[in-house]
Amino acid sequence: MSEQNIEFAYQWLKKADNDLITARQTLLLPEAPTDTVTFHAQQAVEKSLKAFLTFQQIEFPKIHELVRLLDLTISIFPELDQFRKACAELSGYAIDVRYPPSEVEPSRDEAIFSVDIAEEIVRIIRDKIGMKG
Repeated sequence: MSEQNIEFAYQWLKKADNDLITARQTLLLPEAPTDTVTFHAQQAVEKSLKAFLTFQQIEFPKIHELVRLLDLTISIFPELDQFRKACAELSGYAIDVRYPPSEVEPSRDEAIFSVDIAEEIVRIIRDKIGMKG
């Protein structure tokens, strides 16, 4: 494993952390824009999966589809497959709710759930690659 790959993986995780901070802080607003919260939760998961793939020196396409990224990880880290359904749900928050015509805004409960799941996935990946929080 090269130092460059390790450093790049850590940079991906730092960006994931920033998305989690943005999501949590946005939830504190009296009328939190749930599309923004869920987008940042999706981004945190995407970036953490890309961190893991980078750490493992596995090339990945430039996509936002979490299930496809998850599929690339589970051959090495099968424990992540438990998040398949959540990743499928979160993938829709990358684009679908962010641009018109978006007919349905995520509920506050959906936003909270998305952040909770994102935090769990980021934590698991951080622990797996040995990065301190």
